[in-house]
Amino acid sequence: MTHWNFEYWARWVRHSAQATVLLLAVTSCDDLVPQVSDPNAHLPPCVEQNCNCGDFVSQELAQLVLNEDSNDPYNLDGDGNGRACERLPQATPDLDWETYFSNSPHIALGNPSHAGQENIDNYLIDRDQYVLAYSQSHGGLRWASWVLNRDWIGSTERQNNFRPDGILPKGTYQVTPRDYTGSGYDRGHMVPSADRTATERDNSATFLMTNIFPQTAENNRGPWKELEAYCRDLIYQQGKTLYIIGGVYGQKQPIAKQRVIPPSRTWKVVVVFDDEPTVDNVNYSTDTIVVDMPNGNRLDEQWQTYQTSIDRIELATGYDLLSDIPDAIQAELEARQSKH
Repeated sequence: MTHWNFEYWARWVRHSAQATVLLLAVTSCDDLVPQVSDPNAHLPPCVEQNCNCGDFVSQELAQLVLNEDSNDPYNLDGDGNGRACERLPQATPDLDWETYFSNSPHIALGNPSHAGQENIDNYLIDRDQYVLAYSQSHGGLRWASWVLNRDWIGSTERQNNFRPDGILPKGTYQVTPRDYTGSGYDRGHMVPSADRTATERDNSATFLMTNIFPQTAENNRGPWKELEAYCRDLIYQQGKTLYIIGGVYGQKQPIAKQRVIPPSRTWKVVVVFDDEPTVDNVNYSTDTIVVDMPNGNRLDEQWQTYQTSIDRIELATGYDLLSDIPDAIQAELEARQSKH
């Protein structure tokens, strides 16, 4: 018998129900069907490509995918006993209690994993340039959040000074640039260097190894890079302000003597503002860009191919994104399929 994480699923179902009510309220009958017709809306994003056991944070999520198609197209049930990915933790982990509160504009819309400074696998690093959650057991970040507007962009050259991050607690292994040598992965930025070019200090902060994760060249130099450029074009050409959350999940074969675990998926949520990126400036029509893509090879060069919904990223990660936005607005934005 599967033991579900009831608190997590209740939150997901509640948001979905609220979004459905909102769609009924604001949409005509003729328009309703196209907006709710995504057959995979209740499944994690990997089903659009090729799921494997490394893409799931829990056995229950893998089982959800297996139950959709008894033919098991992703080979999740290797021994044919009807259970998917049995070595995974049974349930999606509960979020930590929220104990760290910040006035940083970089997490003005919420702390996705309730990161704080008690759990070294959900350790909040709060900088002037960005905020991120770090996991010692993975040797890398879980997510990062940052504001991007014209104030952050200048003419500073790329510093290229990759280095360990001394802000981590004493006794924590300090990942070094050499840990990536010969791994087959790029030292991928989550907060891009090009998003922080106003000063040398700002740009240098993006080269701390806590902001770096093992990223395939095809992801880093392909659709991920194209999305980063698209976001900056919104700044340059339209004068927008962006609130960006980017993260990773899943796992592949470890590198750096088992100290660093490359993720199998990368994701990003962009909330687009005309004004300051605050809770008060979010409404039902606020634009969002949402992607979830494999950290692998043979990717489509177009980032638009990997668009999804916030609800599905929450399902895949167990996080609570945009949690400080009022529930009704949050539910509508999170259920919406990104279309750019």
